[in-house]
Amino acid sequence: MQHDYCNIDEATIITGWTKATIYSKISRREIPSYRIGRSVRLKRSELLKLFVARPALRPLVAPENPGDGEGVER
Repeated sequence: MQHDYCNIDEATIITGWTKATIYSKISRREIPSYRIGRSVRLKRSELLKLFVARPALRPLVAPENPGDGEGVER
């Protein structure tokens, strides 16, 4: 069974944000976080809900092959 909690490093992969951005959003209470012992954890399901609820927060995804010219309208 996969746990729903992730650490900051995993959250950077999920969101595409830097650690500094994640810590900043946690301190401003823009994303919920949990203390488990001395560690800060985030719920994966809550991160995903956040992106659904607030599309402007979605991480930008770079094109797969930006140099091949496909998909570029002129």
